[in-house]
Amino acid sequence: MQDPALVHRYSTRLIQLACLLSLAGFYLAYMAADRIGLGTLVGGHLMLLIGPGLLKLGYVLRLAAEEAAKPQNRRREAAVVLRAQALH
Repeated sequence: MQDPALVHRYSTRLIQLACLLSLAGFYLAYMAADRIGLGTLVGGHLMLLIGPGLLKLGYVLRLAAEEAAKPQNRRREAAVVLRAQALH
């Protein structure tokens, strides 16, 4: 991962989008079900499926960015690169 800070920012945006989709889907699927059309109702239920999936993806990206930003991992990666260069 070349820039963990950038991945962390993107994962935060993805988590925010997932929460927004889930809330909008809940509202459309259950709160406004009697006032909207069938297509919108189906869309609300689909948002309830897609939102948590994006939330999980964003969280995994956040964990990966935090793991890549740790100083001990950079030292370990540098050691691996140095060993690989020494072998060639």
